[in-house]
Amino acid sequence: MRKFTPLAVIALLGMVAGAEAHPVPKATAPKPNEVLSASPTEIRMDFSEGLVAVFSGVEVDDPAGKAVETGTAVVDPKNDRELVVPIKAKLAPGTYTVKWHAVGTDTHRVAGHYTFQVKM
Repeated sequence: MRKFTPLAVIALLGMVAGAEAHPVPKATAPKPNEVLSASPTEIRMDFSEGLVAVFSGVEVDDPAGKAVETGTAVVDPKNDRELVVPIKAKLAPGTYTVKWHAVGTDTHRVAGHYTFQVKM
């Protein structure tokens, strides 16, 4: 049987804690795969930790893959875990892709994407 020294145990625990230290989306509006009856006016993403707004953002692509005009991404002043991005144009019916990136206050960067639909 292999024995671990206290230092090895601390190092292993540090690696596990570090792996979970990235900002993770907990909720979004619109939600992934949601079908909306009207064009959304903003994208809201709630993360597992505080964000750095200047290094975080969202791009919304229309069904043809063209970027939709959005406003500047901001962190909600009442909740530093929530990223808010205004959508400047009314979205026509179709499937839209949200491409997001976020940097947590711990300086870890993560990115991902999801889709939603607009049906009127």
